Amino acid sequence: MEKKTKGAWLLAQSKSLGGYTGAGATRLENVSHSGKIGRLYNLLRRQVDNQSTFLIEKNTIETTCKLNGIEKSDRIIGLQVLQDAGRIDVSSEGAVAVLGATTQAVLEATAEIFDDQNPSADERAIIDLSELVSGKPIRRADAEEYISDIHRLTKADATSLVDLSKKTALIDEEGGAGQCILFNSHTFRDGRYAEKAYRVLEQLSADERGRLSEVQEKLSKHGALYDVDVEKILEPELYRRLVSVGLFDRMEVSNSTESVGYIASPNDFQKYGRPFEEDPIDDAKALIASLTYGQSRSTHTRGQITMPEALIRALVRGEELAARAGGVRAIGEDYRELEARQVVDVTKKSYGRYTMRLLKKDVGELALTIIRGGAAAQEAVLMDGSPARAFKGPHAARSEVRARNEITDKRFVYDALDRLRSGG
Repeated sequence: MEKKTKGAWLLAQSKSLGGYTGAGATRLENVSHSGKIGRLYNLLRRQVDNQSTFLIEKNTIETTCKLNGIEKSDRIIGLQVLQDAGRIDVSSEGAVAVLGATTQAVLEATAEIFDDQNPSADERAIIDLSELVSGKPIRRADAEEYISDIHRLTKADATSLVDLSKKTALIDEEGGAGQCILFNSHTFRDGRYAEKAYRVLEQLSADERGRLSEVQEKLSKHGALYDVDVEKILEPELYRRLVSVGLFDRMEVSNSTESVGYIASPNDFQKYGRPFEEDPIDDAKALIASLTYGQSRSTHTRGQITMPEALIRALVRGEELAARAGGVRAIGEDYRELEARQVVDVTKKSYGRYTMRLLKKDVGELALTIIRGGAAAQEAVLMDGSPARAFKGPHAARSEVRARNEITDKRFVYDALDRLRSGG
């Protein structure tokens, strides 16, 4: 397995394990440990064209970690590990010098940290199984036999490890009575989207195929659609089924008063690799949401955005926004979420006047991919007036949809997964 692929799984699984405290959590402690350090590195990393080294002050690092749920002990250990690995340099005052790094560098570093921990057979097996299942769904019995043989686990250990992976939301299961099939959020992200989508289409009636084609055509033009609009076209039953099986990604952006969902195709993110870890895609959604807020809710006097896509392109080019105007007030107020994520650097020029630079070029590029020149994705993150604060990725959103599935929906999902598993 390539380092970047292993690192992506570690980041995603570490985030899932962070909310799990049940029996067996220590079984995957090296997965959790290395993933946390990788997430810290992702917060620290910088990537722009005109600078190779960045200095981050101690108080900035401490504040950033607090805002992102990284505890003091994890921060101290993580900084030491990253320094020992030659990824950063920590001064005696606690400031950190970070070499310019891409997402791939973060993934590779995370994988190397994991390997250095002398991971257990269980931990190697869970990474291997996650990748195996992402290629195509697999019968649970076959999965248990695979990890038992390859990683020399007892049958009981293999069974309990799959149970643990389900509890920590690393792998999903559909079916029952000894006929369970395992799958995960990356089934349609392996470059064979059209082929796999066809297997699902074979189950649909002519009318359902027509409704699905209408949604796919709209997605190809706009990049993303309101989930309520997609549900109207597909009708609730088909909507639940297609989201549950993973043919579409449902993402959610929310603030203190409401949540807004939108639908995208998992095929849109192929250029960024598979599997795609959550942090950068959440960063990109935060960027879109914040800029959309500036477009729809701000006023001209405080700094209104008229063309979010053009603004993102300027950020990607390395421009300092509002520099010619001497700064604008809105930048100092509307982009705190992006500052917390260390996606942008906001500079105060004078009283009530701020400018902004992008710290992670690849996040800006991903944001451009999401909006793809259309207005749908921008409109999909419009709020009631307060900036977006929370972002829910496809896996969590799909799990909530699956929880509402009826028996006939579950049968549809199982049959679709079985077709994908068998190739027809």
